[in-house]
Amino acid sequence: MAQLLPARRETKVVELDVGETVEGLMRSLGLLPDGWIAVIDGEPVPIDHALEEDCEVRLISVVSGG
Repeated sequence: MAQLLPARRETKVVELDVGETVEGLMRSLGLLPDGWIAVIDGEPVPIDHALEEDCEVRLISVVSGG
């Protein structure tokens, strides 16, 4: 399950192959990996992190500016 924050208060359930990465999840949702931080169990994880079955991923949009 992926939850998109902060702008989108929606939850999506996505079926992925075993061993899929966070980057694969983001791309399956149509998101660019550079614009999001993935969090699992309250900890940020890299985009090459392999997802386990039934894990919950929170995707937090990156905000930058000057």
